[in-house]
Amino acid sequence: MKKMLFAVALLCVLCLTGCDVEKMSSLKDISRPYAAEYKCKKLQLGGEDLLGGFDYVKLRLGYGGDYTLSYAGEEGEGEQSGTYELSSDEGKITMHGGGKTYIFPYEKGTVRMQLQFQDRLLLAEFSAAAT
Repeated sequence: MKKMLFAVALLCVLCLTGCDVEKMSSLKDISRPYAAEYKCKKLQLGGEDLLGGFDYVKLRLGYGGDYTLSYAGEEGEGEQSGTYELSSDEGKITMHGGGKTYIFPYEKGTVRMQLQFQDRLLLAEFSAAAT
């Protein structure tokens, strides 16, 4: 019954706000279930585990296409922000920030980042808080 009421309410909102439902491909596109906070589960540089040196490392994917990567640890705290597009069909997330564009795999609520940093491989894995 609750699902039926939600569907009717959503339909009313879409009709009243003038959204073109034909241009929307699915309810998933509207709800954006990937818009959430992701916790870093793995952080390695050249095979060395770095996660223990941080209180937290988080990636927040906002509903409007913005992201914030934040951290706090022994050497302070900071954040980087930018924009993103996620294609769950293609299994990738494209992130724009700091004048650069990065493309990473996205699968089942997990973002896997691999970058070259100081001639070593930086590997970070973020999972949605609920997973």
